[in-house]
Parts: sequence; structure tokens; C-alpha cells
Amino acid sequence: MEISIFAALGFFFAAYAVVGNDALQTLGTFINSNSKLHWFWLFLFAGSILVLTFTYGWIIYEGDPSWGRLSNAKKYPWPEGGIQWYHTLPPLALVVITRFGIPVSTSFMVLTVFATVGGMTSMLQKSLTGYALAFVVGLGLYLILSRTLEKYFKESDPASRAPWGLASIMGIIIAIGVYFIPDMLINCDPAALSDAKEIKACNKGLGVIAKYKAYAPYIALSGFIIEGIIYAVSRKFGNASYWVILQWVTTGYLWSVWLIQDFANIFVFLPRQLSAVESFIGMIAILGLLAYTFWNKGGPVQKILKAKTAVTDIRSATLIDFTYACLLFFFKEVSAIPMSTTFVFLGLMAGREYGFTLLDRGMDIIKTTRLTVSDAAKAFIGLVISIDMAVGLPRLAEALSGKESAALSSSYQIFILTANLLLVPVAFFLMKQDSKIRTAATGGILFIAAVVFFVMPPSA
Repeated sequence: MEISIFAALGFFFAAYAVVGNDALQTLGTFINSNSKLHWFWLFLFAGSILVLTFTYGWIIYEGDPSWGRLSNAKKYPWPEGGIQWYHTLPPLALVVITRFGIPVSTSFMVLTVFATVGGMTSMLQKSLTGYALAFVVGLGLYLILSRTLEKYFKESDPASRAPWGLASIMGIIIAIGVYFIPDMLINCDPAALSDAKEIKACNKGLGVIAKYKAYAPYIALSGFIIEGIIYAVSRKFGNASYWVILQWVTTGYLWSVWLIQDFANIFVFLPRQLSAVESFIGMIAILGLLAYTFWNKGGPVQKILKAKTAVTDIRSATLIDFTYACLLFFFKEVSAIPMSTTFVFLGLMAGREYGFTLLDRGMDIIKTTRLTVSDAAKAFIGLVISIDMAVGLPRLAEALSGKESAALSSSYQIFILTANLLLVPVAFFLMKQDSKIRTAATGGILFIAAVVFFVMPPSA
């Protein structure tokens, strides 16, 4: 399949926006806590992970660089007539929005114009679930850690003491969870079922259990291997190197699982199967943009991360990255449906901030709520813009060419109208974020809208 000029432009715009915008989520804490190191060495590490992840996915999915995220042709079909001019506008808009440091979802901004109503609904439901789960995990985790580990971080220097055994213990804990948790979540017997769909779902679940149980010994072993490497290096360079190496390992884990989720946002403009030459050219282009991001120290979106509590401490940064990576890995295994990693990240950081605030009398819960609602409001604006583009741009192109557009269902029209009307109170809040009433009202509106969407999702 020939790659048109619009496909190439869309790919470039998407690659630039995705790498620049999502550096906040995946590489932001890494850039912050290693700011004294020259950017080239940070780029070399991240670039190597990118090449390995891309190459492995391209091989196992037989030329599909999206890791199967776009394999569902019913929900994410290849456009009839190929990539057109209007397909390139969403990633171009994303490039512009990114320059203002707005944490928009690249998945929605880029993929929605390609998705059917069912594809958009599935993607949004999975992303909202990701936000909620990440919020709960972040809140619960930091309610425990803010008075223990995080308090220790504030009162000590990374070089004062190395937490020997931490990597080994974490490896064992994760291995135990991987071995037993799927058993607790999936409890069925296909022989006792009669419905074909239920039997299929049960067998799939049992397959997941078997796969995770096979992972468990290797996870435990990797913890000991990492511990050994860290110990050997720390003996020569001091205790501070313990956390440096642990963070680099965690960043590599996070960066790889994020790439698995977000390669779809970039390669949606190219054929679903790429040759080795086409894949190599695409990978080189992404590497060039990644180098620019490191040279620019993460870009303007980085300021959102710096506004959070204690993210410049390498130990806190390591905990954030590891938790975020585990959440992304979980959703990678749940289904191949694309999702917004931005929503997961914002949920985790919001839960983390509330965890700190609820146990620290010196922190203002109103300020925390304001920051949380502000990030959610900005993400909502990006979502509505992406939906409007997905609906309006193809119809504009059809109108210019004299074609008649297909009618939208009544539920989808109501969904679009409601989403756009909600922009009014959201914008009203963003104009004056120090108002407690506006903050509470906007947060409540966004929460109710999410609940209603789950109860009554739009149909095609």
C-alpha cells in the first residue's frame, strides 16, 4: 500500500505531539531527577528501549507496529480512499495545544477521527476506568507511604543509606501477586457452563492465569538479578547509585509498556502492515523527535509535573514510575483496545496528591482539588475537541466534494451536544480557578458526566 503525502505528514505530526506531550507521563520524572546528567545519555537509554520495544512488537505481530492495538477493523478501520487532508489536522492541533502545556490525551486527539462510534466508546470507557483505578491506587498507596517512606525521603539524603534488598523483595511480592491474584479474579469451570460466549470467556481467563503463573518465577529471579547489579555498582560508586540504577530500570519498564500502548497513536496513519524499510524509516523519525524532547528537557508540558509534590526526589520519582508502569501493564493485558495513558497518569497523580494532603495538615485540600479539577478540565477540553474533529472533519470533506454524509444516531447527537455544552462551565472554571464554588461545581459536573456515559453510552 502506497504511503501518501498526507499519511507521512500525519505520521510526523502525531510522532512529534505524542513524544512531546507524553514525555510528561513517562520520562518527565526521569528527566527531572537526572537533570545534572547530559541529555544525550538520557536519550541514548530511552532510544535503545524504543528500538527494542518496536522491533520486538513488529516481529511478533508480523509487521504490525501498533502491537495489535489497531487490529480490530470494525472499530478502527482503514479509511476508505486512504489518508486524507483532514486526518492530519488532529495531530497538528495536538502539536499546537502541546506548546501551551495542556495535558490532552493523544489517543483521543489522534485516534478518534479514525474510530467508529463503537471504537470511540470502548476507548473512552477504558480510559475513564483507567483514571478511576489509578486514582484509587495512588490514594491508597500514598496514604500508606506519605507517613512512612515519603517522610523518610524528606528527612534523608539518597546517599545516606541504600535500602538493600528492596529490589529482591519487590520482585518476590510482584511474583506472588502475579501468581495468585488472577486466580482470585478468574474463578470458573468451562465444563460447568453451557453458553458458548461464557465458555470462550472462561477459557480465555484460564489462559491468562496460566500465562501469569509462568511469568512469576522469572519476575522473582529478575528482582534478585537487579539487586545483584545494583549492589556491585553501589559498592564502587556509593549508596546514592542504588536509587539511580533502580530508577533507570523502572524507567525502562515504564517507557516500554507506554510505547506498547501509544505506538498506535503514531502508526495509525500508516498501513497496518509495514515492511522492514518502512518500519526503519518510521523508527528513525521517532528517535529524532525523541532526541529533541530530551534536548528541550521535556518541553512546556513538564511544568505540570513540577507542580506536584516531591517529584524531583529520585526515590519518589522511582515509585511514581513503577506504579504507573504496573497500571499500564495491567491495562495492556486486559484488552487490546487503545486507551488514553494521559487519563491513567492524571488519575495516579491526583490520587497521590490527595494521599499527601489528607495526612499533612500543612497542605491545603482546596488547592489539591483545584489542581486535580484543573488537569481534568483541560483533558476534557482536549477530548471534546477530538470528538468534534472526528465528527466534523469527514463531513466537511464530504460537503466540499459534494457527497452526502451519513446520518448520526440520536444518542450520538445528544452525546456530542452535551459534551460541547459542558465546555461552558469548564471554561468558566478555568478563567477563575481560585473560586471554591466553581471548583466544586466543575468537579461534580465532570464526575456525573462520566457516570452517565457509562450508564448510557452513545450508539452508532
